[in-house]
Amino acid sequence: MFAPILAMLVGLAVGSFLNVVITRLPRQESVLRGRSRCPTCGVPLAWRDNLPLVSFVLLRGRCRACGTAIPWRYPLVEALCGGLAAALWFKFPASPALLAYFPFTALLVALSFLDLEHFLLPDCLTYPGLALGLVLSLILPHLSFRSALLGALLGGASFYLIAWVYHRLTGREGLGGGDVKLMALIGAYLGAPALPWVVLLGAFLGSVAGLALAAKHKQGARTPIPFGPFLGAGALIYLFGQEFFLAWGP
Repeated sequence: MFAPILAMLVGLAVGSFLNVVITRLPRQESVLRGRSRCPTCGVPLAWRDNLPLVSFVLLRGRCRACGTAIPWRYPLVEALCGGLAAALWFKFPASPALLAYFPFTALLVALSFLDLEHFLLPDCLTYPGLALGLVLSLILPHLSFRSALLGALLGGASFYLIAWVYHRLTGREGLGGGDVKLMALIGAYLGAPALPWVVLLGAFLGSVAGLALAAKHKQGARTPIPFGPFLGAGALIYLFGQEFFLAWGP
């Protein structure tokens, strides 16, 4: 049981870094330079206030310096990354596949929360993530470069076509360019057979969220909803249940 616990601890640490990425990228700040600090008062965090999950509990969810409530996104991202890292280890124990799927999962978490908070799927994450998926498909034995390349091309092209047709018919944007690149990224890691399932799962989850929002707010049906988090969730569901989905294939 030591290995899954270690994987979870690594995931927690990565989740802490992803919080820095999610906070700083929209502000066009460096994610590599500068100590972590309170986003409200700007006071740098001491090491004891920067421990994944533990510090949030010890601080009772508030900044030590100014007392401002720490957004729940911080512990949520850390816990999510820790749980996903452990789940990946159980799914692919000691497999080279972890070298591909853990970065892929971390990218999906970061992109999903950036889209939720800022309607942003930045190129500085999607393009390197796509390139990494294609490179790893050349190196790791369980991946196929042909499948990765085809998945990336079909994922990006299909969403680009959908966005173009929707814009021509309605005069409005239904899918952004970020969604197109995200689908290309997903296709690079999961391959072309995953794409219909990811879109179907994403559309279902997005519809459920939209109906819930419409029920809560009278104008909810007109409220823009980012699609990236639902595509990310669909990709993760497929990743962990791919044997089930492939069994339904041709």
